[in-house]
Amino acid sequence: MTKNRTESDLTTQDSAAWLEAIRNQLDASARDLDGATLSRLNQARQRALGEATRARAPRWTWMALASAASLALAVFLLPGLRTGAPVTPIPVAAGAVEDFDLLTSEDQLALYSDLEFYAWLESQDLDG
Repeated sequence: MTKNRTESDLTTQDSAAWLEAIRNQLDASARDLDGATLSRLNQARQRALGEATRARAPRWTWMALASAASLALAVFLLPGLRTGAPVTPIPVAAGAVEDFDLLTSEDQLALYSDLEFYAWLESQDLDG
């Protein structure tokens, strides 16, 4: 019984074969390098690894620095917050709440259909 090969199977097999050919070619070219080149490559690798381990600070160091900065900021800001004047609420006009409710309600949309009429009505003298 033969297995039906799909396009993805062929692509996977082709990719694996291609990668294997590339790997073999790179390994062969690395085997052909002279001793001086191999020595320079090894020295460069050792320098890079040494710099990577020296440049990286431990995680606890960064956490300690962040905690110290947060504490310094809190110590700097807290005295100013305690001695400041109390916050006074903004007075709200008596009709403002009803106006806000009127503006935000969905069932009163008919009022806005003829805004020119309401502007004219407001400008009229109601006394006579």
